[in-house]
Amino acid sequence: MTRWLYGLWLDDEREPSKEFLSRVESCYVAETFEDAIFYLANFREDESYDDLYIDFDHDLGEGKTGYDFAKWLLEHEIEIGGFGIHSMNPVGAKNIYELLTHYGYKYWPPSFI
Repeated sequence: MTRWLYGLWLDDEREPSKEFLSRVESCYVAETFEDAIFYLANFREDESYDDLYIDFDHDLGEGKTGYDFAKWLLEHEIEIGGFGIHSMNPVGAKNIYELLTHYGYKYWPPSFI
C-alpha cells in the first residue's frame, strides 16, 4: 500500500475517511478552494509536493469547486504524489479525474465514505 507523508482532504462537509487516513502520515482538512491554496502555500522548502496525496470532493458549498482547485494545480505546475476522489457528484468527479490523469497525475483508488 502506498503511503504519503502529507494528505490534503478537500471537503466542506465530510471528515476524512479511515481509508484516506491510512494512506497519509499527517492530514490537513481544507473546506474551501482558498483553504487548499493556503495549505500548499505554506509548504516549507524541505517539504516536497511529491509526498502529498490529495483526496477531492467536487462540491465545496457556494464557492469554487474541487475541479477549480485541480485546474489551479495545473496552472501553477504543482505536481503531487497522487490523488483520489471521494465526491458524490459523478460528473464533477469524472471531470477532476479526466483533467488530472490527462496531465499525468497519478490516480489512486478513491476513499469512499
